[in-house]
Amino acid sequence: MAIHKLETRSDWLSLGTRIEIDELSRYLDAIKGQLENMAKAHEKSVDDEAAKIDDEEEKDRFYEWAGEDHWRYAKTMPQIFLNSLFVTIYSVLESEVYKVARRIGTKHKQLFDVSEVRRGDYLESACYYIERITGIKAKIFDSWGSLKEGQRLRNVIVHSNGKVIEDADIQLAKKHNVFIESKIEITGRPIGEISITYEFCKSFLDALRAFFTELYKQIKAGNFV
Repeated sequence: MAIHKLETRSDWLSLGTRIEIDELSRYLDAIKGQLENMAKAHEKSVDDEAAKIDDEEEKDRFYEWAGEDHWRYAKTMPQIFLNSLFVTIYSVLESEVYKVARRIGTKHKQLFDVSEVRRGDYLESACYYIERITGIKAKIFDSWGSLKEGQRLRNVIVHSNGKVIEDADIQLAKKHNVFIESKIEITGRPIGEISITYEFCKSFLDALRAFFTELYKQIKAGNFV
């Protein structure tokens, strides 16, 4: 990570945010590597055990029996870990925007707190607070749409345990290749599940970087912190 000359308070805030995002990116890579290693190690152990079986039919039955564990290593564990990490990434987005809003409010001696603003949701409330004081319209940033789509997927994970029921959410999950079919049915309707991928986490982190780069650029230009 390149460290640029820190001239203003906004430079320091920007550095802190970059460090948070970079750490999440490294953690994502580490999880991906660990999950892949675990899957390969399990596959090797299965093959080693299968090699000890001479009867081909018995060997086929053994592979069929081991298939459930293969699914766990190949699909279930990555889904659990990556869904959880994505929720954490989104939480960092909210906390960093909140931190910026608080700093701006403190400098401009606002009598109300950003947490008291209710503007649809937490992210929009903080951005509305920033806009009210500085005029910076975060909602017109190119990255805003990606953040809001990520927010919808995060809400499904957190509030519906990852189960996708609404048609709009199903289409959004399919758009980002994080939708898997489910055999579970509710009121006769088939549903699916959110299964966050490494690629989606990477793209969402890129959206965070773009968002905060633009936000801090405008904050620094206006000397708002």
